[in-house]
Amino acid sequence: MIGAVLCGGKSRRMGSPKALLRWGDTDLLGHALQRLARARLPAVCLGPADWATSHGAAALPDAFGDAGPLAGVLSALRQDDVFVISVDMPLLTADEISALADYGRREAALTLPAEDGMLRALCGYWPAALAASLEAYLAGGGRRVIGFAQTVAHRFLAPADLRRIGIAPEHLDGLNTPDEYRAALAAADLGQGGDA
Repeated sequence: MIGAVLCGGKSRRMGSPKALLRWGDTDLLGHALQRLARARLPAVCLGPADWATSHGAAALPDAFGDAGPLAGVLSALRQDDVFVISVDMPLLTADEISALADYGRREAALTLPAEDGMLRALCGYWPAALAASLEAYLAGGGRRVIGFAQTVAHRFLAPADLRRIGIAPEHLDGLNTPDEYRAALAAADLGQGGDA
């Protein structure tokens, strides 16, 4: 299994790419790569290749143009089973990554945090066996993660399910505004500037 970091691009609300926002002595991308390493998952970056190389990581180009994050996920699935993490979930720990990846592997199904038909976060386990189905979904114009998940064997984990396997649901919250970024820095005791 590999770990794939969804880097995204420039965020209008954040004023810069989320992947490059400071986090302690690195940035959010570096922090994601460190946690995947601690979880013993070889990492690849789904996003700009120069960001990956600046962190000593491999990069995979999107399998489809203009297809959103699923295009990157498909590229990773062509390599192996994948644990996908969005770069903007810095509070998710390496132990939580391992717990979610192990649960998905045991279930042998796409495993995502979702509740009432709504995706909580683009973070979870994707079996390589899904590559052909995902390719067909994208080729047919599909772009929604939850829409694809509902076409294949899946496990949606509600907050109570996440807690049962050792994951704090709030650690899956993404950073979409400067206030959320500052709150995450404070929760990690990193201060306002992201410096340790």
